[in-house]
Parts: sequence; C-alpha cells; structure tokens
Amino acid sequence: MTPSHLRQGFKRLLISALALNGLLVSPANAELDDTTISVAVAQGNAHCLIETKTMSVDEALSMAKAFIASDGISDSARDAVTSKPEFSDLMSAYIADQGGCAALVKQLQQ
Repeated sequence: MTPSHLRQGFKRLLISALALNGLLVSPANAELDDTTISVAVAQGNAHCLIETKTMSVDEALSMAKAFIASDGISDSARDAVTSKPEFSDLMSAYIADQGGCAALVKQLQQ
C-alpha cells in the first residue's frame, strides 16, 4: 500500500470519527488535505509516545518533526496546521480511532 493510499484511508477514518463525534456538520463538507493528515498523525503519535512515557518529550517531538519533514512539509506549514482551532480535535480523533494512546504506541512498536 502506498503512502497516498494510507492517507486516503486515514482521511476516511478521521472524517467518520469527526462526524460521529459531532465535530463536523457533514462528512461531505470535510476538507482534510494531506498536510493536515500528516501533521495530525505525527503530532498524535508524539503526544502518545510522551503520554505513555515511551519517549522523552524531545525524542518524540524530534521524531514527529522528522516525519513531517520527510513528507515535504515545512515548519511554517506545520505551524499553520497546528494553530487551527480544530487541530486538537483532529489529533484526538486520530488517537481515539487507533484505540487510545496505549494501543497506538503498541502499534508503533510493532
């Protein structure tokens, strides 16, 4: 499966989760670009690695930054995404969809 296919699958899951949680009026109106998806995934992973004490804050944030940069996303684009009011909800929906932080970290360790 290509990264593009993974992003599309994640996008569908995230839109469904947001709609179910009432965070979107309609899934048809959802506009999640690849940058937003990549940043939400990277930041969500880092958040959970920190929360579960699997990694230090510096290590987890460094890993997230490297993942985001590997997708060709600049620091300014990342900052623009994370400063959106709905970003926290997007990241939380991703974490919840993975089964919470413990399950997400377990997946990352496999």
